[in-house]
Amino acid sequence: EAAVREFHALFSLASAQDGVAPPGLAGPRGYVDVRGVATDKLAEFCQKLGAQAAQIRVVSLGDEIGLPVPGGAAASDGFRQWLQMQGITPKDLDPATGNDWSKINYNADPKLKATLPGLYYWSRRYQHHFGIQDIKKRTDLLRQHLPHARIGANFSPHHGGAAHSYLGEVFQWVTCFREDGLTLPWGEDYIFQVPVGSQQMNNINLDLFRAGLRGRPHRDIMYYVMPHWPGNSPDSWRRMFYGAIGHGATMINLFEFRPVQVSYTENHATHDPMYATVLRSFRELGQFEEIVADGRLRPGVAGLWFSETADIWHDNEGSFAAAKRGLYTAIIHQQLPLEFVVEQDALDGTLANYRVLYLTDRHVSHAASKKIVEWVGRGGQLFATAGAGMFVEYNRPNSGLHELFGIEPATLETSGPTINYLKQDLPFAEPIDHVRLTMTSGDKSAPFPIFAVKSRIKLAAAKPLATFADGSPAVTTRQSGQGGATYCAFLPALSYYKPAIPKRPVDRTSAADSMTHFIPTQFDRTAADLIALPAAAVQRPIECSQPLVETTILESKHGTAIPLVNWSAGPITGLRLTLNAPIPATSITLASGGRVTAAKQDGKTVFTFDLNVADALILKP
Repeated sequence: EAAVREFHALFSLASAQDGVAPPGLAGPRGYVDVRGVATDKLAEFCQKLGAQAAQIRVVSLGDEIGLPVPGGAAASDGFRQWLQMQGITPKDLDPATGNDWSKINYNADPKLKATLPGLYYWSRRYQHHFGIQDIKKRTDLLRQHLPHARIGANFSPHHGGAAHSYLGEVFQWVTCFREDGLTLPWGEDYIFQVPVGSQQMNNINLDLFRAGLRGRPHRDIMYYVMPHWPGNSPDSWRRMFYGAIGHGATMINLFEFRPVQVSYTENHATHDPMYATVLRSFRELGQFEEIVADGRLRPGVAGLWFSETADIWHDNEGSFAAAKRGLYTAIIHQQLPLEFVVEQDALDGTLANYRVLYLTDRHVSHAASKKIVEWVGRGGQLFATAGAGMFVEYNRPNSGLHELFGIEPATLETSGPTINYLKQDLPFAEPIDHVRLTMTSGDKSAPFPIFAVKSRIKLAAAKPLATFADGSPAVTTRQSGQGGATYCAFLPALSYYKPAIPKRPVDRTSAADSMTHFIPTQFDRTAADLIALPAAAVQRPIECSQPLVETTILESKHGTAIPLVNWSAGPITGLRLTLNAPIPATSITLASGGRVTAAKQDGKTVFTFDLNVADALILKP
């Protein structure tokens, strides 16, 4: 144990198990776990900490937790009171009640979806509200007694199986932080063990957290970047590390940074190259950590829609979940700065900050749909995939979005095996149809395959851009005011990923050539052109000569950092990064210490350097 503490000190790491901070580190750095302390005992617990309370920086309410759910006889009483505060009437939940509140009881049973969709929907909304408010009671007490503490709990991206894997539910991953149910977003990667498609999808967790902190720029995000070996690999860890920093993490937690001989869990790091990579990466971070600590990411220009309404109706399941994760990375590969947009952002006007919106959810609330229609009319570009926006919160047809798209939906067809995970299932899937586009920079006559899902639609006011094999519309577009809406009657991300993933066993090893560490790169060009279509007129703040290098822009009074994560097939010699937005700098360095040159070209700054796995371009005044 003494040797472990000495080893941690080499990295300037604080250890929750040690209970002491490394020497020379100022400010509160303490940690306390209160998962076993009852709410009515929290105040007493904090008082017993005495002077130590001022040193507590992080409070844990648990590991891989969900939020509380209502139960018992009081659940229906609370449900009815909450509904009345929302302006909901009994008839909204059950037309047979005759507006009699005594006939309304909390019931979140999915069996009600078909018979009483209103009661099911509002029961689930209340369940989410209850969970946030219940855990907020603990958070509020802790904030009173621990003035410097951030209160959180590790959220696992794997709860709920494939449906919610790296697609956390909005009420827990976003709304909980907007309503101060917890104050420290806290999650884990572990994506090196899950065949979702690409480890780049890990950043979905962080982008959900960023949506939860929108409007609160000085709050932290803590993230487990796990250097566990066997399991992970040094290159994979380095991508996760720079990816987490590039997506808003300000507190990096290594979770279990000990060899197997002294590990207290099944996780450990028993690999000298992994320790070397972590040490090197932390020392690189030391060159721009003030930018990470005080800075914030430059806002995105494109949004990907997430909603509580869609979660309630389980829109993100099976092939739809796999396609949404795939679409996330496909948008980033277009070098579009991306953020997540939720219903509240549409209702409060935040949606106006985005030029492009991608929609995959089949259920969009009536109020949010109205705002999306208005946003398109003012110049927004909407892109929807199969079934998206076809229903409102009560599972009724969404006439507002039907009219916006200029289509009449008929049926949503699913065929073949479900694609739960892209790496695991997509390589063995057979096409259910083929699509021929009339607008692509590739071969305009070559059809490409689609998988798992397609939507049968009829044209109303829309124009066709592509057809299925039988000549029926597959992609449509319609202008509305100053903007436009594109409807894609299949899941384009599945087509995008199909040629990029080989038929290989999904082994879970640390080997660089294992399938779990395989990085897909050979994406379908035609599907890529289609996904990029709504952003054709959007200037990218940064353009890389290799589009599979992911970049973000971290800005602070101390300077600017551009984290760089290489998701291409290997090291890149002479990468060219064009900065379309001027950033004044007298000092230009790479965190790795590599050579970088800067030159003016057409009024823009072009940086040239070599990139191996991940790095950061540091610009300081």
